[in-house]
Amino acid sequence: MKDIKFVTNIDTLLEFPELHPQPARNFIPDWYKNMPIDYKLLNEYSPKLFSKNRTVKTCPSFMEVFNEGYVMVAPCDIWLRVQDNGQWEWKTAHPKFSLDEHNDLQFLKHIPKSDIKKVFKFISPWYCITPKGYSVKQIPIMYDYKDTGFTVLYGNIKTDQHHEVNPQICVTAEEGEVLIKRGQPLHYLLPYKREKFKLKIDSIDKYAKIIDKQHMYVSSSFRSNYHRYED
Repeated sequence: MKDIKFVTNIDTLLEFPELHPQPARNFIPDWYKNMPIDYKLLNEYSPKLFSKNRTVKTCPSFMEVFNEGYVMVAPCDIWLRVQDNGQWEWKTAHPKFSLDEHNDLQFLKHIPKSDIKKVFKFISPWYCITPKGYSVKQIPIMYDYKDTGFTVLYGNIKTDQHHEVNPQICVTAEEGEVLIKRGQPLHYLLPYKREKFKLKIDSIDKYAKIIDKQHMYVSSSFRSNYHRYED
């Protein structure tokens, strides 16, 4: 097992674990936790019978995304405002935390029309250190359908060489004003090993038995056996 280290130059932050980077599983959205495993549909061949169908709660992609990586949270309240004339401002509730402007010519002026009104760079109090050959993916918070008024850009950082993890916060609020609360999730950091892959295209014939075995294992239980796989 490899270590991923988060270190900070603000020692008092160490006294507040709720503001530390945390496993993504701590932030599984309520709608997913409350979702049933299956749902009933009227059987077309017999009106008195119902067939059970699985929801995405048993879908491998959902099960994985909520159980990998780490969530970076706001260490204090952050207020951002962008006006129609292009003027902008920011405030943080504590003087030890700050942001920089991400100049429009760096990104915003070059992309097709979007709902992004301004990009700020949050100066994270955390530094990330990974083993040699490992990077992290910076990923926006996914499947959380609350209108937060902001998002974070996707990116990759070689954290075995460069340890700053300052997210680009994009203001998307219709009125151009957003308040990010202390402890609110900002984005994911997902560690991964840098490897090169060679693309190959082939017929399924050579792999049919492997795929059929996997399908039998996963699908032979009402709850799905995917989560029982071992690395």
